[in-house]
Amino acid sequence: MHTVVIGGGFAGIKTALELSRQQCGRVTLISNRPSFFHHGAVSAAITGGDIAQMAISLDDIFATHSDVKVVHATLTSIDPDRKLAVCGHASYQYDTLVMALGSESDYSGIAGSHEHMFGARNIEQVRRFHDHLHATLVEDHHVERSYVIVGGGETGVELAGALRSYADELAKAHITRRAKVHITLVEAQSRLVPRHSHQASYHVAKRLKALGVDVLLNTRVERVDDEFVTIDKRKLPTETVLWAAGVRNNPFYLKHPQYFEVLSDGRVSVNPYLEAYRDIYVIGDNIDVKDAGRARSALDMAVYIADHLVRNVASRPLYPYRPSASLICIPIGAHWAYAECLGIYVTGKLGSYVHRRAVRRSYLQIMPRAMADMAVASQTTKTRNL
Repeated sequence: MHTVVIGGGFAGIKTALELSRQQCGRVTLISNRPSFFHHGAVSAAITGGDIAQMAISLDDIFATHSDVKVVHATLTSIDPDRKLAVCGHASYQYDTLVMALGSESDYSGIAGSHEHMFGARNIEQVRRFHDHLHATLVEDHHVERSYVIVGGGETGVELAGALRSYADELAKAHITRRAKVHITLVEAQSRLVPRHSHQASYHVAKRLKALGVDVLLNTRVERVDDEFVTIDKRKLPTETVLWAAGVRNNPFYLKHPQYFEVLSDGRVSVNPYLEAYRDIYVIGDNIDVKDAGRARSALDMAVYIADHLVRNVASRPLYPYRPSASLICIPIGAHWAYAECLGIYVTGKLGSYVHRRAVRRSYLQIMPRAMADMAVASQTTKTRNL
């Protein structure tokens, strides 16, 4: 059997590794990026972590898996009748196709967003923002700085806390008197991390307030330009706006409605076995499954799919995918995190410990121990030139 896996994130990598471990035929992993970059590492990368060490080469991850071929290409179309995955001028025939394309930023039609707003969805965007941040706080010695983060979900609150701490460190190291660095977090809904429990929202808001981050709730960004961001018809002076809000499903699915049913919320409909079309499975971000979009869920789906395919080949009984209880970890600033599972939560240093363990465990699922330890160290050991 030949399985083609599209996507170099948690879901795609883990699927290929599990199929290799179970010796389920040949596997071709196709990714439009040569390295794995965990979105959970974004705040560390932006605020001085070693970006190079956070990008783990896919070739290195699969170096000892001779039955897995890694292809660096972009999926352009599929032909289910001939069972082909097409990447430009090259085609790859499959028996089973597993798609884990991930998501991309959705700026919601905000005027000036593409020209004047920073993103944090991939390593190129992270490098650009990191360089900009260093330039505005180190190379330019103006003591008044304002940074606006749009989006009060997990990514936004984590970035706000990390940026607050990092800005203070850079200011102390490079400016003779304490700089006035303002961090503003803008959320359109009535509470932070609205996808999670009210207790999560309460503790996250309390932590950000203690760090000195200004939080604006029930507030929408209308326009971004060189020197201002327009929020509810008033202009807030800033030259730095970072988008950490909405994402949308990969547009590939919408471009192929004959094969994929895309729901009104943008998610792809799959059957109980995560199958979207004949011998085509969709896993990872933005499918119509509980907790989709989280690393833990992506790993669980990958393990399930590999086992499902092995069972299918061996004509063994099949069973539907069942999401497991998901651990929520939200780190905000140094040595503090909110962690929750099944309604039980911890905060502070204990939460930070739980978060570090969870990050390491997720890395160990997709790479050798030495690589996982290096990836974790790159997030916790700052290699800054202060």
